[in-house]
Amino acid sequence: MDKPVTAVIMLGDAGPTPVERLVHEARRQSAIATFQNLNTLDPITQIVVASPKRELANWQNTLDFPQTSTRLILDADHTDHDFHFGKRLISIVQNYKLERILYIGGGSMPLMNTRTLEDVVVRLSQATDKYAITNNLHSSDWLGMTSAKTLVQSAAHLPRDNMLGWVLREQAGYDIRVLPPSASTRLDIDTPSDLVALRWHPDTLPFLRSFLIEQLPEEPLARWKAAARVMDTPASQIALIGRVSPSVWRTLQYNSQVWIRVFSEEQGMTASGRWGGGRVQSLLADYIKLAGHIDAFKKLEEMVDAVFFDTRVYLAHNGQWPPTGDRYASDLGQPDQITDNRLRSLTEAAIDCQVPIVLGAFGVVSGGLYALIETIKAKKDWLSPK
Repeated sequence: MDKPVTAVIMLGDAGPTPVERLVHEARRQSAIATFQNLNTLDPITQIVVASPKRELANWQNTLDFPQTSTRLILDADHTDHDFHFGKRLISIVQNYKLERILYIGGGSMPLMNTRTLEDVVVRLSQATDKYAITNNLHSSDWLGMTSAKTLVQSAAHLPRDNMLGWVLREQAGYDIRVLPPSASTRLDIDTPSDLVALRWHPDTLPFLRSFLIEQLPEEPLARWKAAARVMDTPASQIALIGRVSPSVWRTLQYNSQVWIRVFSEEQGMTASGRWGGGRVQSLLADYIKLAGHIDAFKKLEEMVDAVFFDTRVYLAHNGQWPPTGDRYASDLGQPDQITDNRLRSLTEAAIDCQVPIVLGAFGVVSGGLYALIETIKAKKDWLSPK
């Protein structure tokens, strides 16, 4: 017999800069679409939207939610202490006496179709104790689990959602099932680069695509298209830098005719706590420091025809973490908007490079890369220089 499942959608507040508000608005649109999909699934008996009060007001103004779903619960974040993911999630579980939950980060399902989501929910509703299903063990953007009350034992070890799957397996003994990697399961709206990856993907929802067409600046789109043309050209040389998983490397090898250089470092740095503990180390970051930004990128220019660069490993290497607005501005290739000198120099050197350099966070070598491969396979007319 199927057991009831409660979905918990979490969405934070928008940041102060225009680019942070751009990413946040896209997350909200994705989260609303996810809510609408969940609302059609029978095992889902409640949908808790946990957000700051200001964000919940935006939801209420966007659609007449009380009229669209009797399952909806709006739960405002507490303001008397800093946000902590694990403690917030267990408070929801305890307040509503939940047993089976499907946690969903606000921007984690922009390409998830109803059929796949229904399969996840049904599997969760039929599972036995200590079962969990997620999109990524090493960096969970969404995760369904039974026996949700056991989270009380692990909540303190969950400052962010990325480590949820890893902690449940390593500390709570859960049987973790991971969906096969694809753009649908791995693309999470986390940075501007993820929005660029969604711009031409065939499964991007029409209203979200229209928003991206209107709001995204041309420069990062042009770099993305230039890198895509390289990927679509046989015998080209591609470099993947950062938290590159073997699965995305294999997918690229299988679906293209390019030569690939992989500089993979610090996979799971967030899930394992190395990032928060200041233990991230990058050999490439050491090389860039020795050679200088300009000469390091000139060397890359000699070796490859396009680069996909997860810059967060480089940034975490020295324990320096620029503000969100700076990181997002770097992803969009806007060095004049960056206050951090080190990140601004890196961004300027990447822009000046004679080959396309796509900058971003983990998604640029994960969900974004899966999205690009699928987009190229679907149709190629968007790659025309015209």
